[in-house]
Order: sequence, then C-alpha cells, then structure tokens
Amino acid sequence: MEHGVCPNPLCADPSRQITRIRAIAYYSGDLATMIKRYKYQGKVGWSLLFGRLLVAWLVENGRANRPDLIVANPTFHDAGSPSSGHTERVLEAAAREDLLDEWPFDAAVPRAVVKTHATPTSAGKSATEKREAAAQLRRALRVPERARTQGRHVLVYDDICTTGHQLDAVADVLMSEGGAADVEAVVLARAPWRISA
Repeated sequence: MEHGVCPNPLCADPSRQITRIRAIAYYSGDLATMIKRYKYQGKVGWSLLFGRLLVAWLVENGRANRPDLIVANPTFHDAGSPSSGHTERVLEAAAREDLLDEWPFDAAVPRAVVKTHATPTSAGKSATEKREAAAQLRRALRVPERARTQGRHVLVYDDICTTGHQLDAVADVLMSEGGAADVEAVVLARAPWRISA
C-alpha cells in the first residue's frame, strides 16, 4: 500500500467477492524458484514443505478468524491425470502435518469446489489476459454439495497471487453457488506490486 491505497485494481472493484488475500511471503528469491520447480518441473516433494508453511501460518494467523473450511484453488483432473493437482497436494500435506487435527482442510471427494474443465493459464500474462483467464476459470468452477459451504467462512489456498482475479473467481462460486458467508484467501507468495510512476 502506498499512502493507504492498495495499488491492485481488484481492491477497488465493487463486484469483488473475496474479502481479503493474505500472503505468507513475497514471490521472489529461493521461494519463487522452489514454487516454479514444484509446479512446472514435477518436484512434488516440495508439497510437504509448503504444507508445513501453511499450517505454521494458520497457527500464527488463523485462530483470530478461524475458517470453517480450507479449500484449494482447484486443479482440473481429466481421466488420465492424478487425482490431486499442485494446490490440492499442498492441502493434503498440510492435513497430514496438522497433528492436532485443528484445521478443516478439504480432503473429501469430490472437493468442496471443483474445476470441470481445463482453462488457460494466467502465468506470464498481462493484467487484461489474467482477468480473462479468471473469467474462464469462473465458468469452469462448480460447488458439488452446497451443504458443505453454506453459511461457512471459507479460506482458499493457492500458491501465487499476482492480481487476485483467480481467487476472486473461486470466492464468487463459493458464495453464489455454495452459499458461503464469506471467503478469504492465503497464498504462499504474492508477486510484488508494480506501481507505475
């Protein structure tokens, strides 16, 4: 924030559904490298570390406004793909690391929010292209069982936030189809804002 004003256009969007997006760290340095290796090079062992980071963040920050359900920004699974995508795998690791069973990670099948078909990636795209990718994502999302999200405070996990539009699309389906009371998000890393002069 500069002078108390958020530089992200989503913050001022009156149609925004996501209450807020919190980040564990900035998307830079070694963390950015590890996320890229995990997502794009198949280094799935990093899901354990990311799951531990998520649990640690929840212990430090999640108790004041405790979520009723923690879901992943869903990954599409076709008939030949693994049943867990990169976001779901981190939530599964976090659930295993939650030794006191304190946090309500979404591990049910089907998940509380699902992606019904593949959509374009938003990585490396312009802000306009990211908004369009988020609109396409929104059209691909469904809530299979409204009873699981109705009236709930839902926390959405994702790995990276650049503009927040994808997380807002997930919040929109959780509220409009799922009847969630409110939706927040937590990400491993937020891209530093680019503020033009």
